[in-house]
Amino acid sequence: MDQPYEQSQPRIWTIIWVFGVYLLLSLILQIASIVWDVFAGNDFLNMAVTWHSELLGLAAMLITLWIAKYQRIYFFKRARISWKGFLFAFIVMIVAIGISSVIDFLGQNFSSYTNTQNEILLEDVYLHASWLLSFVSIVLVAPFVEEIIFRGFLMQQLFRNRLWLGWIVSSLLFCAAHVPTDWVSFLLYLIPGIALGGILYKTKRLELTIFAHFINNFIAFIWT
Repeated sequence: MDQPYEQSQPRIWTIIWVFGVYLLLSLILQIASIVWDVFAGNDFLNMAVTWHSELLGLAAMLITLWIAKYQRIYFFKRARISWKGFLFAFIVMIVAIGISSVIDFLGQNFSSYTNTQNEILLEDVYLHASWLLSFVSIVLVAPFVEEIIFRGFLMQQLFRNRLWLGWIVSSLLFCAAHVPTDWVSFLLYLIPGIALGGILYKTKRLELTIFAHFINNFIAFIWT
C-alpha cells in the first residue's frame, strides 16, 4: 500500500529526534572511519575520501531511514513515477545548470572569482581517490544523502504544511552548507537549491529531486 507523506503526520519533535539520530550516527561512524585509518596506518588528517568513509556515511543514512519508517516518517512513495515526471525534473535541472553556467562565465570574466571554495576543497579531498570511488561518492551517494536531508527532512517533513516556506529555507540552507564565499558562489549553489526545491514542490516526489541532483552532479563530474 502506498504511504505518501501527505497522509503521514508524525510529530515535529519526532522528525527532529530522528534527524538527530542521523547526526549522531554520522559522528560515531566518522570516528570509526578515523580509527580504521589509524590502525591501517593511513593519514586520517588529510581528509581524503575512502571507500570505508563513504560506505559508513551511507550506512548512517540507511539506518536513519529504517528508524524513520517505524516512526511513520515516509520519504518515498511506492506509486510509479511517470516519464513526464522524470522529463520535468530533467528539464528543470538542465535549465538551472544553464543559468549557473552563465553566472560562472560572468564571474570568471568580470570579477575576481575563479572557483568556489567548496570545489577547491573537493579537489583536495578526491585528489588520490580512484575514478570509481569519486563517481560513487559525488554522483550517487551525495545526491541521495543531501536530498534526504534538505528536501526530505527539512522541506518535505518539517515544512509539510507550508511547503513554499520549506522551499525557501531548504534552498538557503543548501546554499549555506556549501559555504559560498562571494556573490558568484552564492548564486551557483542557490540556483540548484531552488531548482531542486521546485521539483519537490511541483511533483511531491523526493525520488525526482534525487534524480535531478544526480543529473547535476553527473554533468559536473564528467565536465571536470
